[in-house]
Amino acid sequence: MSNTKKSTRNLSTIFYFTRLIALTFCINSFAFAEATRVTSQTLDKIVIYPEFSVPASALSMNDSKLSAEVRAKVKVFPALVGDIVERGEVLVQLDEKDYKLNLLLAKTTLKGIESRLKLAKYQLNQALSLSKEKAISNERLQQREADVRALQAERNSQKVVIAKAERDLKKCTILAPFDAIIIKRITQVGELASPGTPLIRIIDASRIEVSAKFQAQDISSLQQATHLQFVSQGLSYDVVLRQITPAFDPVQRNREARFLFTGTRALAGSSGTLRWKKSQPHIPANMLSRRNNTLGIFIIDGDKARFVAIPGAHEGRPVATDLPGSTRLIVNGRFAIQDGNQISVD
Repeated sequence: MSNTKKSTRNLSTIFYFTRLIALTFCINSFAFAEATRVTSQTLDKIVIYPEFSVPASALSMNDSKLSAEVRAKVKVFPALVGDIVERGEVLVQLDEKDYKLNLLLAKTTLKGIESRLKLAKYQLNQALSLSKEKAISNERLQQREADVRALQAERNSQKVVIAKAERDLKKCTILAPFDAIIIKRITQVGELASPGTPLIRIIDASRIEVSAKFQAQDISSLQQATHLQFVSQGLSYDVVLRQITPAFDPVQRNREARFLFTGTRALAGSSGTLRWKKSQPHIPANMLSRRNNTLGIFIIDGDKARFVAIPGAHEGRPVATDLPGSTRLIVNGRFAIQDGNQISVD
């Protein structure tokens, strides 16, 4: 009877340990089954920098119509349409014969005045000598002095006439005010030009800017952009922001910005697009998850998933982030987990 009890007690002990082992195995199996398998990637490998683009065009800083300043016939156009000329090169030559004659006449007149002035000065000196000997009246002396002053004034006036004649002569030669491209000849050789008559149209070949218009919500990202490009006819040109016009277009309700080329310039008049990227990293829209009516991302926290809400996030749009680039985001498997769930990272 004693052996029977002892045998029964041994069986009970064995049964207890068997159940304990089975229970432990079940708990471990259940825990393993509850750990969701996921894959991850560091944030710096996922973030994007959203790109924007708006229509833009390359404009010359100077688009000028040069006009005649004197009345003369058009003599010659040394430069042809399409030519690139340097500053100071002759663009239009007017007939200058009449103005050369005017200058010659003015200089000849000046010589006559100077001869008379020389004589008047001699007569004044003689009068001064005679006045010391009381051999000339005071009135006569004053007359000699007045003659000299009058001729001096006449000489100065004639010098102004000569300067004007020289200036008018120079106006017969139209020079390029800057490095320019000849766009159009407005008049023809032999036509009579009067002051104000347009002769030729040129554009500045060296000072070219990009013009683009922006909506108010794009201004901030534009100002923070680190890489700006003007793209035209399949070619890209690096540009930098020069100025944003401090006023809204009253019709289109936008603002114009001007950009300078940093290297090769596009041709004046080119149309294309201005492209730029935001400088702040953004989480792609497809990485966002919604939990409890809040958008955010899942990150790895040890062996658990943590939901990080992102204020200001919108469905279907990338969202800016300031999380460290080493943050590990859950990529695959995030749709089946909740905040705090056990995870197994592949």
